[in-house]
Amino acid sequence: MHSRRSYLRVAAAGSVASSAMFLTGCLGDDNGDDGADDEFPSENFNVTIPWGQGGGTDIFTRQIWQTIADQNDVGAQFENVTGAAGMRGITELYNSEGNGYNLAPMNSPSVSHFLIQEPGFTIDEFRHIGGYARTVWVLATDPDEGFEGLDDVSDAYDAGDISNIAGQQPGEPNHVLSELIRDELDVQWDSYVAYDGSGPIIEAIAGGEVPAGIVTDTAAADAQDQIDVVTALHSEGTPLFPDLSNYTDYGHEVDIDFMGGFLRSFMAPPDTPDDRVDELTVLLQEALESEEMQEWAEDTGNEVEFLGGEDYVEDVLVENQERIPEIIDIDDL
Repeated sequence: MHSRRSYLRVAAAGSVASSAMFLTGCLGDDNGDDGADDEFPSENFNVTIPWGQGGGTDIFTRQIWQTIADQNDVGAQFENVTGAAGMRGITELYNSEGNGYNLAPMNSPSVSHFLIQEPGFTIDEFRHIGGYARTVWVLATDPDEGFEGLDDVSDAYDAGDISNIAGQQPGEPNHVLSELIRDELDVQWDSYVAYDGSGPIIEAIAGGEVPAGIVTDTAAADAQDQIDVVTALHSEGTPLFPDLSNYTDYGHEVDIDFMGGFLRSFMAPPDTPDDRVDELTVLLQEALESEEMQEWAEDTGNEVEFLGGEDYVEDVLVENQERIPEIIDIDDL
């Protein structure tokens, strides 16, 4: 097991915020070296978040990597690099140095971006650190609409009372899922409105820009005072909303669980060496099992656990990559 560094004590620098970047914890050297230092980690982690602030991925990523940084007396620098359905941030990670300090979150259905955009690299080129949570998509609505369940929303679309639905950029998992619920659950929305993450979607719903949208249960739980959550889009529901109905409760027998729930994990650039991947996996597991993280999980309802290392994550991602084209015509997205 990795020996935590105790000698590197640098005063915490608080936080510095700019329009897109937050720096917290201690300030060390730049991470432009070749990653050949004997002690690891000894510098700040640079965590690129391909989706917007306030969403589920953003919430999990900041909490987990700040915990890892604190446990190892280094800093963690977070940057939300949004755009192109998350591929802008993912591309930035791909082109980053594989020194063990450059990292990003990955959500399993997001492999659809690789199929749609064909960026010139594949998901299995990245190094995968480990899986940390399973998340469920939920249908959220504007409280002013007064919807109490999936049928209310479907009826309102059918009657022409509402027409828009919100999700992330075209090709994002909740965009694919919005197409699925229109085709398979008869939720006949007319116009799709795209935002950069669950956080901005929730803001749009709460502000009356759109009547409904698909967001993660994590982000929805963090905004229960702003939105109504009417249906879980996974047949097993979500532990964050134990009393919430799921789509099968409305008599739908079709299986959309493949897109309605997903694995959350972290990854590193392709040239990250094996020993760094192994060390990062140990650090991740230590953090997830720490008292601090488990208390946070209990307080917020956001369950975290170490689900497996690189082989486990790769198997899930490759399966998603193979199954998505079976469900959705990629050429239509």
